[in-house]
Amino acid sequence: MAKLILIISLVLLSSCSSSSKASSNSLGFSSGSQIEIMSYNVENLFDTLHDEGKDDWTFLPSKFQGKNEACAEVKYKKYRDECFETDWNDEKLDTKLEQIKDVLTRERSALPDVLALVEIENENVISLLAKKLGYSQYTVSNSPDKRGVDLALLWNDKKLKNISKKELEVKSSALKDRPTRNILEVEFIVAGKFPLTVFVNHWPSQANKNESRIDAAKIMMKRVKEIQKKNSQMAIVSTGDFNVADTNRPDPFFSVVEAQGLLDVHSLVMESKDLDYRVKVTYPLGTYFYSKTMQWNLLDRFFISKNLNDGKGLDLLIKSYQIYAPKFITTQHEYSYKTDHHYGTTVQGVPKRYEHNTSRSSKAGYSDHFPIIMKLKY
Repeated sequence: MAKLILIISLVLLSSCSSSSKASSNSLGFSSGSQIEIMSYNVENLFDTLHDEGKDDWTFLPSKFQGKNEACAEVKYKKYRDECFETDWNDEKLDTKLEQIKDVLTRERSALPDVLALVEIENENVISLLAKKLGYSQYTVSNSPDKRGVDLALLWNDKKLKNISKKELEVKSSALKDRPTRNILEVEFIVAGKFPLTVFVNHWPSQANKNESRIDAAKIMMKRVKEIQKKNSQMAIVSTGDFNVADTNRPDPFFSVVEAQGLLDVHSLVMESKDLDYRVKVTYPLGTYFYSKTMQWNLLDRFFISKNLNDGKGLDLLIKSYQIYAPKFITTQHEYSYKTDHHYGTTVQGVPKRYEHNTSRSSKAGYSDHFPIIMKLKY
């Protein structure tokens, strides 16, 4: 079959509770009456220690006591082989931390004021990352997820004052004996006067029934309504990896999140008359590329309350939104299964996945997701 070449040009927009202390970083934060928010699924950021009761054996050194026995118990061959083959040590961990720093700093002039991270293990690994990046404040969730996967939020305490932290447990009959990540909720005061609550999400994966994501959406929106009832001035930002695909029916976004009052920033941008369509068509087709079906998905999103889009006070800077995909974090994918009609198809500009079995930055990659960015002005 003749090769079908699909070229996707990635032209970026021009604009670009547990707390701890970390050392300063030369990059620093931007000044002015704006806060920048980034959400990034960093693909399995684990430390090299075993968390009791968690199935984190894959991301431990090969000689770690009990690893071989634990790997042998893994049911599926693919994951069993990965567990045996991965020698996750301090050198490789430091390489991964450096790769995350590279994404945040190589082509950017400042750190995001709010950094929401998905697929991290615990406070220990976030403390290492915070120190490397230069964040002085962060908080981490403590979820029942069996692998020990959690969420984190890091912020610039010169612009945002932390008020409180809460976690929402996602319970769903569709999950059965597979507990998922909590939803992390953090409340701030921005610039001394604007109340803001940020939710960080990592909803059940596509391996689970769509009902589980519907339930996660309902749990989040119930809490949003509670907050807004208590304080009608509260601004809401909900972000993270929602694991919702376009094929999910009913759609958890349309039927729950948007139906109950939050706005999808990506949709606002695509529908905005203030942005030229010639700019919009340069956006990546998603934040995640599923190579098995050659499908782009916009798994990573920003949802905001309506008072962040009313032109008053703390407000969305709509032209700031971007799916951040500089060329260096992208690669080419060629479909190689001869039994499928996609055989020979080449797609440019997909996320350059992380290779956990190397300590060489030139080979390591970055993540299977692109970060997303937006700014709020005040």
